[in-house]
Amino acid sequence: MFKDKIKGFPYIQQPSENECGTTCLAMIFKYYGYYDVRTFLSQKAQVNIEGIDLYTLSELAEGFGFESDGYQIHYDNLPDITLPCIAHYRGNHFVVIYKVSSTQVWIADPAIGRYTESKKEFQSHWNGIILALEPTTEIFQHNELTELADIVRKKRQDIISRFYLSHFRSAKKLLLQVLAATLFLQLLGLALPFFTQTIIDQALVNDNKKLLYAILAGMVTVFFSQVLITYGRNILVIQFAVTFERNFFSRFFDHFMRLKQSYFDRHRRESFITLFQENLKVRQALNPTILEGVIDFAFVGTYLAALYYYSLTIGLVATAFAVLYLLLTVIFFPKLRDLENLVFAENIETMGQFLDTLLGIQTVRLLGIEKIKFWRWKNKYTRALNKVLETEKLYINVSTLLDGIYYLSQAAIYWLGAYLAFSGTITIGAYIAIITIYVIVINALKRVTQLGFMFTDLSVSFERLNDVLIEDEVDNSLENKVMLTEPIHMRLENVYFKYHPQQEHYALDNINLDIPPGQFVGVVGRNGSGKTTLVRLLTKLYDDYEGKILFNQCELRNTVSSQVHKKVAIIPQDIYLFDGTLRENIIYGNMEATDEEVLEAVAWAELLDFVEDQYLRLNVRIGQGGIGLSGGQRLKVAFARLFLSNPDVIILDEASSALDMETEKVIMSRLMERFKGKTILSIAHRLHTLKTADTILVIDKGAIVEQGSHQQLLARQGQYHNLVNTYINY
Repeated sequence: MFKDKIKGFPYIQQPSENECGTTCLAMIFKYYGYYDVRTFLSQKAQVNIEGIDLYTLSELAEGFGFESDGYQIHYDNLPDITLPCIAHYRGNHFVVIYKVSSTQVWIADPAIGRYTESKKEFQSHWNGIILALEPTTEIFQHNELTELADIVRKKRQDIISRFYLSHFRSAKKLLLQVLAATLFLQLLGLALPFFTQTIIDQALVNDNKKLLYAILAGMVTVFFSQVLITYGRNILVIQFAVTFERNFFSRFFDHFMRLKQSYFDRHRRESFITLFQENLKVRQALNPTILEGVIDFAFVGTYLAALYYYSLTIGLVATAFAVLYLLLTVIFFPKLRDLENLVFAENIETMGQFLDTLLGIQTVRLLGIEKIKFWRWKNKYTRALNKVLETEKLYINVSTLLDGIYYLSQAAIYWLGAYLAFSGTITIGAYIAIITIYVIVINALKRVTQLGFMFTDLSVSFERLNDVLIEDEVDNSLENKVMLTEPIHMRLENVYFKYHPQQEHYALDNINLDIPPGQFVGVVGRNGSGKTTLVRLLTKLYDDYEGKILFNQCELRNTVSSQVHKKVAIIPQDIYLFDGTLRENIIYGNMEATDEEVLEAVAWAELLDFVEDQYLRLNVRIGQGGIGLSGGQRLKVAFARLFLSNPDVIILDEASSALDMETEKVIMSRLMERFKGKTILSIAHRLHTLKTADTILVIDKGAIVEQGSHQQLLARQGQYHNLVNTYINY
């Protein structure tokens, strides 16, 4: 039924290395007639930074009407498997096998593209594991999948309209002026061959000086017109390019910051850096030569028509060379694109190794592993350079082949024109005009080819951008949302949560909890028990939980995220400070605070002595991540930021762990005074800080196993009693 599709098997590029599995499945969906649903599949599977396993991929496929089976087989059994199928390949990677012979395998690799490998080469990278997928009638009648495919298609169309075409529409008048100027320049370019023919055939032959001077005046006029129009057009293009880049990337970054937390969880930091490096390439698409090249291509037909006007024979020969030139260009574009994709993937790997070493340089030195990290980076960098070299070699080969056609065609036209002039079929002036026009034609084709190479590179960048733009934002709209009122009463009913479906156990398992306003609640438990996960849900970083989380009887999912983040303040385990001054970092707690209020917050956070020791006081720069501060000082900055704010709920996630006992006691006392009557939720391993808590939750393996006051829990002699004894004896 689908054998005729094999030759043109659909290809989809993976946006990141951890989405290779869902991208392979999306290619198979597309093979069976659906639109690109990769983004939806990744969201449905909740792909994390580690990727997806074969079992989850199988369940995902079965949920949409496939019958799936996982096998570990020998190569000779591959022809017996329903194709296309998904293969586990090159370590932790998935590819689609869509055709097999006794000697070759046809592969659609989401990281690289479509290619063919020999049996021997394929077996050296394949561990024998495949996922066979057999479509049932359900796949063609699956309403949810059909609707989602339509949604994805409409979203991609909306991206083109909102993020690209909208900028062109707003600059419609300017672009029309640029287009008109470029068209006029093309027409002026046609004047040169006709001037040349007239000079030779009429002015020189007839010794007509008046005509010669008239042509000179015309040529000077054309020359100055070209210079002035080109200058004006380029100024307009630059103005548009700057405006487009500013507006587009402003909207892109705004969208990027509004993405759901799950998006950032499933991507590595180096992919973000590489992504923004790719953004800069878009600037190349907005320069005058691009438009000129496009117009050149549009005018090739006009120039060829002029050649037919002079000679049918020359017109046919010129057309044949032009078609051959363009045909070879089109043939090599897909291969160049695949190599660009591979270079992009290798660059991410290299960047990851570089960042891993750079951000952990202190640990690298203390462990004495500089050489190990260097050679790991160098190996990845060398591999990336080899791919760059392979790409450049292909560019050189293609360019050499096209240059050969370029020079051969010129020689052929020159000789053929001379032969026709010698035989009297055309005049000498017509011969010169033909040469001039053909040079314009072949140079236009060469410029279009160069633009094609550039757009091959740019298309990869645009796809990366579009993969981000299609992601869902956190919904901060007020439509159908509930505004929170004070005070906040929090209640959790039968809450279950997993970070991703591959997890065997729930991170939170059947949580039932009631926290009235103004309570001081302590949370204790072993590492990895689910304490931090609980507070992440309460701050609405994730909303894909089961059960109910109610704020004043309002489901948390139905509240405005930005308002929740103002109402619920948190000091996390890992304090991140921004590159800037101390004042800039503290004032994020209240952007309207005065210097006096900032200093008061600094004093409450026991940071005043540090500030007074600085020559620039609050204006001292603290470096990216607060690199110039100790762990305790970074924590004090976070407390100062908290003291400056006015939340209804305060969450402390190991917030005093970096403080000495005396400072901890002072700051916690001030915290209780400053936020008296507010709800405070404190996760702590220093159990003495929770003695005054109204209630203490003991969490183990994602479940609340004990709950009560300090004295009540000690009396039960359960897990809390054991934790306290361990803490005291330690």
